[in-house]
Amino acid sequence: MKRFIKYLNYLFDFFMGFFWVTIKSNESHLAQYLRKNIYRTPCLIDTDVIIKNKNNFKAGINSALYHSSYILNDFGQFSMGNNSHMGAFCYVNVCYGNVEIGDDVAIGPGTKIIAYSNHYAKGKKITEERKTGNIFIGRNVFIGANCILLPGTIISDNVIVGANSLVKGKLESNAIYAGIPSKKLKEGWF
Repeated sequence: MKRFIKYLNYLFDFFMGFFWVTIKSNESHLAQYLRKNIYRTPCLIDTDVIIKNKNNFKAGINSALYHSSYILNDFGQFSMGNNSHMGAFCYVNVCYGNVEIGDDVAIGPGTKIIAYSNHYAKGKKITEERKTGNIFIGRNVFIGANCILLPGTIISDNVIVGANSLVKGKLESNAIYAGIPSKKLKEGWF
């Protein structure tokens, strides 16, 4: 009898997995509606998006996570404001710490936001050392495609970050930044 129940559980898991994969990758309005309800959010959750912990995820109205974005938030908190979106193939590592994205933020495809990472320290193995730094992105911010935001990054309101930039530290308000590492190119755009 125990063996029968074990196989029945396997069969149930198989069909539930098949059902979830179908909802996750289906482009229909019904699947989109189901994804919103599963994640308990008003945010548009596009196809193949992964949010590891829906309890540590919050997004505002008219926000969106586009195709294949990945929010790795096992123990960390991820929040995104109203009218904000992350382009396709974005990755957020907030296993620990917080990532807070304000209202009216546009994040280009392929961008990586890293709040939790391996690190180095003298006399320790790389795999033993970790760095956690909260990331804050203000309001009315545009982050170009394929940018990398490192732990502890703070981006103030009204900032533009050029594509392929590496961002670490604080970016002041009302300016344009770009480069590896990012540097201020222009002030007073807004």
